[in-house]
Amino acid sequence: MNCSSANCPQWLAERIVKAGGIISFHKYMDWALNDADHGAYSAGHLKLGKKGDFATSPSMGADFAELLAVQLVDWFQQLQSKNVSGLPLSLIEVGPGEGDLAFQLIRVLEEIAPSIVTNLELVMVDINKGMISKQRKLLSAISTVPVRWSSLEDLSRNPVVGIILANEILDALPVERITFRDAELYRQGVKVEFSQSLPKLTVVDLPLPSLLSNCLVEIQDLLDIKIPPSCCSNGWNTELHTGLRPWLNKASKSLLFGSLLIVDYALEAHRYYNSIRSSGTIMCYKSQVASPDFFYYPGQSDITSHLCIDTLKLYAFENKWKFIGEVRQGQALLALGLAERLNSLQRLPSSQLDVALSRRENLLRLVDPAGLGDFRWFAFEIDNVIESNEQIITLDTRFLSNSPELF
Repeated sequence: MNCSSANCPQWLAERIVKAGGIISFHKYMDWALNDADHGAYSAGHLKLGKKGDFATSPSMGADFAELLAVQLVDWFQQLQSKNVSGLPLSLIEVGPGEGDLAFQLIRVLEEIAPSIVTNLELVMVDINKGMISKQRKLLSAISTVPVRWSSLEDLSRNPVVGIILANEILDALPVERITFRDAELYRQGVKVEFSQSLPKLTVVDLPLPSLLSNCLVEIQDLLDIKIPPSCCSNGWNTELHTGLRPWLNKASKSLLFGSLLIVDYALEAHRYYNSIRSSGTIMCYKSQVASPDFFYYPGQSDITSHLCIDTLKLYAFENKWKFIGEVRQGQALLALGLAERLNSLQRLPSSQLDVALSRRENLLRLVDPAGLGDFRWFAFEIDNVIESNEQIITLDTRFLSNSPELF
């Protein structure tokens, strides 16, 4: 949606004024989420879970991690068997939130794959000090594997063998907003104005720089689509994930060989750049309220934008990622044993009825096609040759095989 005006926190008003009074939407989203002192993530304002600002799959309990661990163990065993150099294995989580998923995964791996754990390290990749503080506190209880914090830049200089997890994180990469108005494309900007001495945020149209114009031409040519689409209305908006290509580049350089699992909301290009989708995909989340108003409590709320599946695959291929396949989360979890878990709840004694009902609700929320179940799981492997025997590793992926249809 296009927001006419909204209250602006003083810190953000000062930042925009210092930048000249107008910034790009990309810069606005970056500051609102990642500003070191005031950003929703970096300052630690956001709280995850059913009682927090928004629920994530790991916040629904340990079942998500226990099911995901089935796939991770399968991948790790394949990597270990083909790891001709005998290098340690790394589990890398990018944007790990409060650390719940990493904590749960290590606990499960300790139980079901001790031989993997003895050769494993946990690498946490985050740019936000508020979240890192929460992760350190939670993961201090982990003693069976070494835990370290790094960046993709550092990892790219010292690549490892292992698995990169990007669970519900790429949708929070700052995006550019593109607007179609009066038969022209513009870059959307954010301006601060003062009404009765109170700062207000407003949306403005800015000239489209050549970098974004070239990006749009490239997407149209390679994907055979039109941006803007035919018959779109005046004021049509969409997003460009300009940070996705460099992110995939750094991630690819971080692995000697291994896999990448991306879990996020995503749409095919023909649905993403569609005349009907005139407001783009931006959503904000705070206190369990979802809003398309991107001026909704800046610095206090999460801001997300769906991925475009076709550009994700395109940029991945450019950066030596071999696409293995993708399914919706509901199908992936069913392939990893969710149905068996649901059935096992029936065998709990009547004294544990409350536990059974709570777990059943959480499991069903994970596969609900109107919510978390609509996440897409994308599997990639790094297309590197093992120098000692000149083989390209090809990984089997359990959640893509015999994946049943849901509902």
